[in-house]
Amino acid sequence: MKPFFIYNTLSRSVEEFLPQHPPEVTLYSCGPTVYLPQHLGNLRAYLCWDFLRRALEFNGYTVRHVTNVTDVGHMTSDEDAGEDKIELTARAQHKTPLEVANFYLKQFQDDLAAIHVEPPQVWCRATDHISDMTALIARIIAAGMAYVTPSGVYFDVEKYRGENRAGRLSRQSLDEQNAGQRLEHSTDKKSPHDFALWVLAQPHHMMQWESPWGRGYPGWHIECSAMSMKYLGETIDIHTGGMDHIPIHHENEIAQSESATRHPFVRYFVHNAFLTGKEGAKISKSAGKFPLLSDVSAMGIDPLAFRVFCMGAKYRSEIALSDDGLRAAQSNLDYFRQFARNVPGDAVSVSADAAFALEYRERFHDALNNDLNTPQALAVALDLVAEAYRRGERNIWKTLNDFDRVLALGLAESRAAAANAEIAPDIQALIDARAAARKARDFKRADDLRSEIEARGYEVKDNRDGSALYQLRRA
Repeated sequence: MKPFFIYNTLSRSVEEFLPQHPPEVTLYSCGPTVYLPQHLGNLRAYLCWDFLRRALEFNGYTVRHVTNVTDVGHMTSDEDAGEDKIELTARAQHKTPLEVANFYLKQFQDDLAAIHVEPPQVWCRATDHISDMTALIARIIAAGMAYVTPSGVYFDVEKYRGENRAGRLSRQSLDEQNAGQRLEHSTDKKSPHDFALWVLAQPHHMMQWESPWGRGYPGWHIECSAMSMKYLGETIDIHTGGMDHIPIHHENEIAQSESATRHPFVRYFVHNAFLTGKEGAKISKSAGKFPLLSDVSAMGIDPLAFRVFCMGAKYRSEIALSDDGLRAAQSNLDYFRQFARNVPGDAVSVSADAAFALEYRERFHDALNNDLNTPQALAVALDLVAEAYRRGERNIWKTLNDFDRVLALGLAESRAAAANAEIAPDIQALIDARAAARKARDFKRADDLRSEIEARGYEVKDNRDGSALYQLRRA
């Protein structure tokens, strides 16, 4: 097995990935708060983790993937201030929190399916795991790292950090946080940095449960710790999330988890950078209008082109959304599909691909294993197809189809659809004659044959590399 390298936020370096129990890998991804549609910036994150999971599987690992669904406890501030995001939408739409959560979760899952993101083995909803959260909170209290007040149960951040006030992930001290942000807190908290594990004395909150400390609801941070431990154990191989999770959410997850278990919570933290809008700013729901996957479709662009677009930047590099970028991604998607549709049966049935494809397989694999370098992997796949056209050699299908385990563009389905489309023998004869004319540079005859094929009801699309796609025109 080739070594796989990934950037670990804990060490601030690219490290060789060594799972606890190979070939099994435990992977936890911070999931959506389901109160509004997930915008393209959100979807970019889940594409990054789909690339990661597929790359690990390409390397022979078996990935146990869990993603949470926040349907309670995430306030309009990432601290403990404001209103619950689910409830805010529920009141505005005159629905129950459950109706809101169900609606936006289904919409999110449909969007993921449209861009071929493999679903996790477990979707864990916060409201289904309240008892797991209260049990973990009890362990934290018993460890002396949390305290109970009339307004809630709070984690004692300053006690946990001690004299070294710097966070493990952010490397930011509590003093820097004081200077850099406005921290509001309940009067019965010991410190403004202490965060809620369980919230009490909120009679207007629509979702509440009984607990050893009184009727209330969980804080946002405790949810991920409790659910990841339930399904993946007390130490996770990889925990993913956005870079905005580093200073607060993931710092707090580490603190509460390791206080309870007394051993490392996560071995590799992997964070994605943002998708920026056309004006250059981070895409976020707080900005008001935000781009959705449906907006891509409205442009006449296949949602899978957004997958190709995101593959064109490394997961920890920002990428700017643009119409030109999406159209270029659509062209690349079409390029792959056109090749797949024209792969002959004998190129599929051979026992091995052409010898030159082996070099591309190695380059593709190396790109994935070099800190998930998807732009390089995508370029290798495009180069493979271009080289096949240059050589007039279609025996690369096994290699390209193997690449599609990570690209996930449905190339086998494209080829099957083309194979099942009936082209009459007389039309195929015209196509073959045109190909021969183009090869002989008899362009007048090639043009005449093209006109005849089109007159018989077929669309003809010529590519710059000399290949062509023929499809029966839709009624």
